[in-house]
Amino acid sequence: MAGKKSLAVTLGILLVVTSACSSSGSPESASPTAAPGTGTPAATADAMSKKLEISWVGQGARGKVEDNNKIQQMLEKKFNVKLINRKIDINSAEQRNLMVASGELPDYAYTLDDPSKLYRDGVTRSIPKEMIVKYAPKYAALLDSYGTGFKVNLVPGKTDEFYALTGYVDTTVNQFWGQAYRLDWMEKLGIKPKGTVTQLGTSGGLERIYYTTEAFTIEEETKMYEAFVNQDPDGNGKKDTYGPMLDYESPSNTQATLMGAFGFGLGQFVEEDGKLLHSAISNGYKNYLKQMADWYKRGIIDPEFTTLNLTKSWEKFATGKYGSAQALHQSAALVPYTQTRPPGNLVLKDPSVKILFAPPPIGPNGKQGAPSNGNGVDGFSYSAVIRKDVSDEKLIRILQMFDYINLDFDGNMLTQFGEEGVDFAWEGTPKKSAAILKKNDAEREAVGVFYYNHVMRPVAVTPIWNDSYTLKLLDAYWGVEAGRKTVYANARYDYFNETKYNELRAKYTAKLKTITDEYMFKAITGELNIDSTWDNYVKNYLDNGGREMTAELEKAPKTADLRKK
Repeated sequence: MAGKKSLAVTLGILLVVTSACSSSGSPESASPTAAPGTGTPAATADAMSKKLEISWVGQGARGKVEDNNKIQQMLEKKFNVKLINRKIDINSAEQRNLMVASGELPDYAYTLDDPSKLYRDGVTRSIPKEMIVKYAPKYAALLDSYGTGFKVNLVPGKTDEFYALTGYVDTTVNQFWGQAYRLDWMEKLGIKPKGTVTQLGTSGGLERIYYTTEAFTIEEETKMYEAFVNQDPDGNGKKDTYGPMLDYESPSNTQATLMGAFGFGLGQFVEEDGKLLHSAISNGYKNYLKQMADWYKRGIIDPEFTTLNLTKSWEKFATGKYGSAQALHQSAALVPYTQTRPPGNLVLKDPSVKILFAPPPIGPNGKQGAPSNGNGVDGFSYSAVIRKDVSDEKLIRILQMFDYINLDFDGNMLTQFGEEGVDFAWEGTPKKSAAILKKNDAEREAVGVFYYNHVMRPVAVTPIWNDSYTLKLLDAYWGVEAGRKTVYANARYDYFNETKYNELRAKYTAKLKTITDEYMFKAITGELNIDSTWDNYVKNYLDNGGREMTAELEKAPKTADLRKK
């Protein structure tokens, strides 16, 4: 671990490409035993006199939580509940799918899956607006402070029922991604950095992290990478070094900035020549594949990338074989949770390594960027759902806990960061500076710290989530207009579930992913000729659900118009 301690902003969500999701009434008394969602809660539920058993999986679940942990004990005492923890890695699609298929979804569950599909499939229940207003007032106030808030996750055909609780991150408008280059290799080979190069820190590895606000072009990268491949930058006498790190599993974490140089965000819909189409069949993507195929032929791309999942590609980066990698701004700042990935896993291992962190590269037509880490409209994103058989009585208690854990300042600090002096320390002024963690993620989860929370970071707590080094990068480029304007969003977005797009997406995505993945790998590795096969590939995509999905999304608002509301 670096000498500089920092916060662990858990972003399992950066592994996922953002997907589309989506009054008032007088409270009436109802029996607490009424069927879920059919009535309003009895007033006596406020007293919390009855002890309830509630199963729970929060955003921090990685399979390491210990039963009867200190945060659990505090919550159980405060809310008169018995919490049942689930030892699951919530970032594992396989484990999530098994949990749902086996009927083991907990009463409250953070999910990376489509919450609207879980509701349509009868796995989860709805959450009445009046319950949110009464029992989660801080959450209700957050929703009410934005025109979109009480429209997110609405049950189709309803104005006051929601199929999920939404999260919120104030900084999703920022550019999260950049490119981390081997500055020590550049210096050895006489390759000059662009712009003003600034040292990020003075110790703990940060003295070897530098940043610039001027991006390289794809043409400049090509020349640089050819030097990395052919001029033995590591000095071992072997031709075993490559350009950018890629993997087969998670292109959102390894190819998004490269794709952005060709004018589109990975997995998003774009408008090209006035026509809506998925980026996977756009001319920009076709040109991107040609560029990658050229790099592969030149030896710039590691031929093993088709066999390396994201974790394995990170591990290979740590061996010093790659000249660059797509990286988060927090990764460049060596925030502890990022230290198993580039560039921290190499910088902290090899004291001779120096890194230059730069904005996403610029393509042949001047395009530059990476996809939004949110929905492209506002800061609402991420979902938590309620199991279908949860009673109104139990839902009340869940909402009260949700409000305290995520939006009460003291409750959030205790559950998200732990005890001051034990689990974290303030970087500067208490409650106005970053919470600097003293333990790694596994140690924190074991005692319940951050296990129970949702992703909820309104503007008031932004300073707590970003240490001074991350803030330096945000202030330089990634969090100001220069960086924000490079964030790609969907051309159209069915934010409020006003069409059947999300149902069609759930129906066709797996099949279309197989089609696009196979074509991408074969195109890059030269197994097929892109020009001669492109039209058939596009037809195959459209004929297998792509045409139907696109036609339905045409009915949705333009993202630019949603931003105006």
